[in-house]
Amino acid sequence: MILRMAKSLTMMKTCSSRCLLKHFGSLPCKLKPRQFPSRSAIGPWMLSSRHLSGNEPAKNERSGGFRMSLDVDYIQQHVLELRKYNRKGDGNLQEVETLLRRFNSASNSEKERLALELSNAALLLPNKMNPAVPIGDESQANVVGYIGEKRDFDFEPKDHVAIGEDVGIMRVRNLGHFTGHRSYYLIGEGAELEQALIRYTLDRLLKKGFRCISVPDIVNSFVFEGCGMQTSGVRTQVYHLDPRRHVDLCLAGTSEVSVAGYYMNQTLQAKDLPQRLTAISRCYRAETAHTAEAKGIYRVHQFTKVEMFAVASDEEQSDQLHHDFLAIEKELFSELGLHFRILDMPSEELGAPAYRKYDIEAWMPGRSTYGEISSTSNCTDYQSRRLNIKYLDDSSRTHFIHTVNGTACAVPRMIIAILETYQQEDGSVAIPDALQAYMKGRKVICKTGRKPMHFCRF
Repeated sequence: MILRMAKSLTMMKTCSSRCLLKHFGSLPCKLKPRQFPSRSAIGPWMLSSRHLSGNEPAKNERSGGFRMSLDVDYIQQHVLELRKYNRKGDGNLQEVETLLRRFNSASNSEKERLALELSNAALLLPNKMNPAVPIGDESQANVVGYIGEKRDFDFEPKDHVAIGEDVGIMRVRNLGHFTGHRSYYLIGEGAELEQALIRYTLDRLLKKGFRCISVPDIVNSFVFEGCGMQTSGVRTQVYHLDPRRHVDLCLAGTSEVSVAGYYMNQTLQAKDLPQRLTAISRCYRAETAHTAEAKGIYRVHQFTKVEMFAVASDEEQSDQLHHDFLAIEKELFSELGLHFRILDMPSEELGAPAYRKYDIEAWMPGRSTYGEISSTSNCTDYQSRRLNIKYLDDSSRTHFIHTVNGTACAVPRMIIAILETYQQEDGSVAIPDALQAYMKGRKVICKTGRKPMHFCRF
């Protein structure tokens, strides 16, 4: 029995390796599938119909497969576009330009060797940018508008930590010894408020035609990188599972990654586009900030988020979806009675995949500043080229689809904005009208009268 099980496992591993080779093609180097650099395992985002030596697929005698072919014209055009802008990211434009020159002047045998190196370098480059995007750092963000009014207080407003502890719905202190820093508990009405926000958001998205999708929280690293998110390096926010037991698996920091992975290697029909999905998931981020804004639950390692995601056929359709997502976010936050502003984010704050990005920042009275509660990005065909997501038009020609994403509800940030906006002088918190139906008709979160927890040192 044990021998049969061992034999079955061996066959499964062999089959898996063959599937990888069949799917991704034999790369121009002798690497076993598990030795592939994760970026080289990404779908053929730059593959063209033209192979390295003519129109017919050229056999690679050394590996028994096909040579990698790159859409060099696309890479060159992409580089020309990026020269115009100052985008923040890990890509090295000068390195890609050098590799392009070497590739274009190389013989076929040298091109085979350079193909993977050029592909890996080009994959790190950011997306193109909408010409209307402001140029510069975050100080150059364009304020599109202010929604709602700041509340006037006739008492000194407290921050969300003081409010949450006073009414007994939150714990953020003395957690480092068993959960690590940047953790929190929501208790009683605090946990109910979290669920109310989720149900409130989901109900409204479903009425607008979104389909709900439940996604995995553990995703292969090449899906992250296909989405334009780096899984290694100093700035990464990605948690990795133990590589001794799980090769290249990571915890998702947003369901955007998992939903994009759902579409990976699919060819959709033009008549089925656009498609709008919403996902509720736990998000895991290795935040490293040590600023004052990290206090409380503003910047945490684990939280719940309701995400919007859409696939579209072209730039016109994705641009319309992007504005639709922004309108939905405005509607959701306005109905909750929050004061917020909308920012058209500048070139250095877009992140690698975004062609254009809007942030929404709510006024948080206890913090005396605006804090980001949402964003929405149009990623055009940046992610689909890396994840091989296409659609078939009416003439049976294939094109890369466009992706759009947006945050409908990041629970901790929303709780901060609500607690600080709706706090009362007696220490209680009024519940926004739109959420009362989701909290059994309750209108106020009152102090419990329970004594605060007392902690002792070990």
